[in-house]
Amino acid sequence: FFWRAQVSPRYPDPCLDRFPKDTGALRSPACFRWCACRRPMSNDSTPTAADALLRRSMDVGGEFLYPKSQQDLLSATELNPTPTTVPPPMAAMAGNIGERHVLVFLGLPLVGKRTIALRLKRYLRFFHGAKCRGFDISALDGGSNLMSPLDANTHSSEFFNKLRKFLDCSDTEFHQGEDGKTTGGGVGSSPRQNRTSVNGIDPMDKNAKNVDSGRVAIVFSSNAMSSFYENWSGSSKERRRWILAQLATISNSSKSKTRIKTIFIEVTLTKKYLEREILSQKLERDVREGRLEPNSTREAGQEWREKVQEYKKLYVTLQDDGSEDDLSYMKLINYGERVLTNRMRAYLPQRIVQFLTATHPTKHTIYLCRHGQSEYNTTGRLGGNSPLTEQGWVFAEILSRFAAQHVCKLKEFHSGQGDGDIEEQVGAGGWMERGADDEEGPSVAARLWTSSLFRTIQTAALIPHPVIRGPDGSAWESMSPRVYRNIDEIFAGDCEGLTPEEVKVSHPQASNLRKMDKIGYRYPRGESYFDIISRLEPCIQEMESYTEPLLIVSHQAILRCIFAYLTGVDREKAPGMETQIQQNVVYQIDLDASSEDHITGVANNLPAFVTVHDFRKEVEETMLARTCRQLQSLDPQP
Repeated sequence: FFWRAQVSPRYPDPCLDRFPKDTGALRSPACFRWCACRRPMSNDSTPTAADALLRRSMDVGGEFLYPKSQQDLLSATELNPTPTTVPPPMAAMAGNIGERHVLVFLGLPLVGKRTIALRLKRYLRFFHGAKCRGFDISALDGGSNLMSPLDANTHSSEFFNKLRKFLDCSDTEFHQGEDGKTTGGGVGSSPRQNRTSVNGIDPMDKNAKNVDSGRVAIVFSSNAMSSFYENWSGSSKERRRWILAQLATISNSSKSKTRIKTIFIEVTLTKKYLEREILSQKLERDVREGRLEPNSTREAGQEWREKVQEYKKLYVTLQDDGSEDDLSYMKLINYGERVLTNRMRAYLPQRIVQFLTATHPTKHTIYLCRHGQSEYNTTGRLGGNSPLTEQGWVFAEILSRFAAQHVCKLKEFHSGQGDGDIEEQVGAGGWMERGADDEEGPSVAARLWTSSLFRTIQTAALIPHPVIRGPDGSAWESMSPRVYRNIDEIFAGDCEGLTPEEVKVSHPQASNLRKMDKIGYRYPRGESYFDIISRLEPCIQEMESYTEPLLIVSHQAILRCIFAYLTGVDREKAPGMETQIQQNVVYQIDLDASSEDHITGVANNLPAFVTVHDFRKEVEETMLARTCRQLQSLDPQP
């Protein structure tokens, strides 16, 4: 009771928060000494600006500046009376470090601007921890299809106020969700009442890079036809200058210290096949959602082409004659085939350029598959590099057939007769390419990724990879395996090879801290989820650039992050996705220009573009059949 009595009400005892009451960790002498030495200096219970910075780690939405498990380290103690206010940023939590950016998407209708804008928002939030919000210009007029200068800019002031409210607030003031609702930070009645400086820094200063993660506003139009005359559309040089002038009023306001960097992003298509694909996706979506009769697609397509031509007569592209050289802009031509940038300096703009160079709204499919059962899985041990069990090899056989038939659309041929069992069919014949005149369609050039660990390489080892005709007509080795260390399982450090029960005994603090902060806690001499998010980013950008189907055979933690990113789930929820990424299940994710419309953001509510191929029952039945045959061979009947 002595050491608990010394703890200020303002700083709840860190050990009591960390360790459940039913564990024996609190009773250990080492833990007692640790608690006593971290006793705060003051008994004053009045929240201060420092408290606001500390407690921001539990902001609504999970957008914090540092792992929650580091929070108690920022409290004042006898040994450290003036602690670090905020730890140095991790790569996955750096965000844009106090800066404000406004990204304005430009271009003709039916080029995929909205899809690319929303996908960029997901990327910046998931991999850089930036607070992002999309602002749809076409929502101002209710999405009307009429272009009229008479009704333009009626709601511009309302749009600007929403934009300003998002940009002109700090993390300490409030968190604003995608629905525009404001939620208090939970520290006192008003943060402005506590504008006490922390080590000489005003926590309300939006440009103080140690207290604010920055914000990105993404301005786009989901209906370019209706919003052409809106100034926020940026459809002419005059309107782009108007946007800069409006945003300058925020920067120059006497009540704000916010600095805003405006970037224009123009999407252009010059390839006819890309224009046809985006239009085809638009018509298919309208038919699917009941806005268009199936027998009217030809007339609707021609009508849309005429609308685009009329829009093109009025639209003014970003100029390369020197008149707009003072702007920061990016021209994205044919989805990264050619990219022109101007004044795109600093860290975040360069990351934006890199991502937009890769992403595209054309149709492509990604398959996520966890490795088959490994020897460590049978005993519940963490990490390691154990091989597959017999059950794991059964799934490898099933996966090889699925990849050949469903992903690559290959044709099977047999050189001998088998009794129908999977293990006898594989190797008894082979797989060959389907021609363009095949009734089931031609074969598809596909890609295969595995980690560098035995269990994923073995799971994919039986997948055939014949040489077929590629997209450009050249020879393509389909499903040629590529090994990426970036998609290796999370490294458990000192806990590698241990069961959860053994971790509780040998590392009680690690076990309980990870329960409290699964995404931010780093295993002793190991990794955290934030670490694997950082090393996944290069793979995600390469994945975004593909148009061919991609099968990724990896591990649970890695696939949780990839699945969460692709389905729009916040990265803070990824470690808790217990029902997703099961063994013996393949998740098919079909992406196109309409994918963003189906994102729910709820981990247990799969979007419509996700298909689950569950082979668990088939694996069990195959294992049972093998066991029966083995028993019969040991005890043959007369």
